[in-house]
Amino acid sequence: MKKRSRLVNIYTDIVKVLKTKPYNILQISEKTGINWETVKNALITLEGLKLVSKETKNNRTYYFMDESKLIEFNKNTLLGLPISKEQKETTLSLAKRIAEIWNKKTSKPLRKTFIHKMLIKLVKKEQIKNVPYGWYLFGKCAVLQFETQELTEIQSVKKYDKQINEIVKEYSDIPTTNELLEQHYIEEGNDLYLTRLKISNILINPFNEDALKSLKANLKNFLLSFKKTEDNEDLLEYINGFYSIVIRLTKELSIEELEEMRPQINDSFRHIWEIIGTYELYSSLDDFYDKQILKKHYTIWIENLKHISETYLSELKDNIPIKEIKEDSLSKFKGIQA
Repeated sequence: MKKRSRLVNIYTDIVKVLKTKPYNILQISEKTGINWETVKNALITLEGLKLVSKETKNNRTYYFMDESKLIEFNKNTLLGLPISKEQKETTLSLAKRIAEIWNKKTSKPLRKTFIHKMLIKLVKKEQIKNVPYGWYLFGKCAVLQFETQELTEIQSVKKYDKQINEIVKEYSDIPTTNELLEQHYIEEGNDLYLTRLKISNILINPFNEDALKSLKANLKNFLLSFKKTEDNEDLLEYINGFYSIVIRLTKELSIEELEEMRPQINDSFRHIWEIIGTYELYSSLDDFYDKQILKKHYTIWIENLKHISETYLSELKDNIPIKEIKEDSLSKFKGIQA
């Protein structure tokens, strides 16, 4: 079985192969270890962005690229976005100082979500310019991704010790990551993220009548909370599709049957949320990146996520009793036709 690669690796691996000479889809799949369908979808996206071209020889299609159009992906950033040396140093030095003060003030382990939330609070409060950040899967976080154990060799900055001490005191009193996220979303007034959290919490616990009632209500709120714009209209189809499938399932299946497939519903929702979270990141980074660069990185990322989500929605839809399947918003998805 072919390995499933991280998104940032899919494109860098394909580009690395195409930089040597033209190859067809099967050859690229064999050389990268990425499955054929994923390679095909990635090439369609790259071709749409005019980053790769194709030619036909002996009835076979070969892909090649112009290195002048090459996009460099940073494996340590969200969307593989570029980050300057100064931005990297500022982000890591502040994170290091937060970690140092946290470890002095409390014996609680410093989780990744906590350090990112404290970092962004400091950056916003002090209007620090060199730390790119935006909304992503779990709220606001730095574009540069890091683990606390990776900060060992980093030189910390003590300029903001007073402010960091206040922030650490506040956050060390929050018992769990779930409570941290809830507080974060409420403070930011973000109903979309707050509703996502409620849905995720429902889906990780056993179903009963009250849970299903709450799930349906929150899915409707989720749909209404995602504001339609010109550049996200296609994403609404995925939320609509998931919502329609789940509503049908709750009407046609027993609680016991729904409980049995709860992990599958949860997996499907996580992939839908990854699409939405990625769009939220893209739309919140205008202050830090040129729109054209941002658009290219986002497009490559989102197109692959769409293909993955279509597979999950198709498999979830297969659980609907056949008599209930009709032509509606679900049939907009490729491969999800009845």
